[in-house]
Amino acid sequence: MSKPEPILITILRHGAVEGRAHVFRGALDDQLSEQGVSQMRQALLCFPKQKYDAIASSPLRRCHDFSVMLAAQHGWALQVMSEFRELSFGDWEGLTPDEAEAREPEMYREFRSSYGVHAPPNGEALASLRERVARGWQQWIAQDIGANRLLVTHAGVMRALLIELFAFTPAQAFQIALPEAACMRVSWLDGQPPFLLSLN
Repeated sequence: MSKPEPILITILRHGAVEGRAHVFRGALDDQLSEQGVSQMRQALLCFPKQKYDAIASSPLRRCHDFSVMLAAQHGWALQVMSEFRELSFGDWEGLTPDEAEAREPEMYREFRSSYGVHAPPNGEALASLRERVARGWQQWIAQDIGANRLLVTHAGVMRALLIELFAFTPAQAFQIALPEAACMRVSWLDGQPPFLLSLN
């Protein structure tokens, strides 16, 4: 009996968006800029021969719009999964870190020092993000939809996956730079520990 093939997952963060830069952008539904689209296309050129059997995407426009365009261009199956949306920053949505700190200095310090364990006011805690991302991942991985997959999502989701799949601590996960259109690749074989193949 032949051994099962591992699933190869490419996880792509969205590129630059329209609107203010360097703000807490979780639930805000800003669209990609032209630069952002170009960044994401360039990131995928690192794997020029890769044909994806399926794409999963966050429902937020900065991920969804690119995923729809890519799926239509190549005829790839697309699933939009709310589990892969970004962390909600609650009352800090659209604020810079300095603005959030000026508004709620103690809550901001707790949020930063705990790496999201303490949620922003009316926002989402890291535990909630981890739980829903892990649930979505398990649901998606369990589907029989092919061995080469693309997930288009957010930095917070990528960090949650580093914690859930590779036992990173929150401090380790949140001290990794994940710039616009950052990409990581994971090899997943059922019953075996996952492998982190690359991260940029």
